[in-house]
Amino acid sequence: MSDIPPREIILAKAGELFHRKGYSSVSIEEVIAASGLPKSEFYRAYSDKSALGQAWLERLTKRMRIMHETFMERPGERERRLKKYFFSMRSWVEANGWRACQFANTAACIDAEAEPEMAYLIDQYKRAQRKFFIELVGTLVDAKDAQRLGTAVFLLYSGAMTEAQNLKATWPFEDGLAAAEQLCGVRPDC
Repeated sequence: MSDIPPREIILAKAGELFHRKGYSSVSIEEVIAASGLPKSEFYRAYSDKSALGQAWLERLTKRMRIMHETFMERPGERERRLKKYFFSMRSWVEANGWRACQFANTAACIDAEAEPEMAYLIDQYKRAQRKFFIELVGTLVDAKDAQRLGTAVFLLYSGAMTEAQNLKATWPFEDGLAAAEQLCGVRPDC
């Protein structure tokens, strides 16, 4: 018998399915089958798919917050900070079958009026991600320019993620990085 609580098993299997297929393409029945648990365990843990989706987004948010905090603790050499982040995410997207931002993908397929809690979690994550880029860019430019340029880099990065997924190509990361470095006065090819 597994020491992992059923709620965690369900959440882990749902996360794998949501990432691979997209939130809206996954049914509760698929999650139950993937978990190997009885249907009653699912409903003991989660009232419905939206509650499961919220738990998934909360877990992703926590993981990304930790990743961003860790990155900012050791951002590396000034000239390589943006490249380090953009290219680490480029590698992640490539390794994950060209499935990019799970928050953006989920936002695109949910009805925000029907699932306002999920829409709120996505919005809060995206605001935190923007704040991360403002903080990161703040290590590269004058403080007075950090908000404006950090927001621009966030938008370049978000576009690169989206287009890399759509095109199944890495060039959006490379071109987005080049534009971000230019905005921040970072010498390319360092």
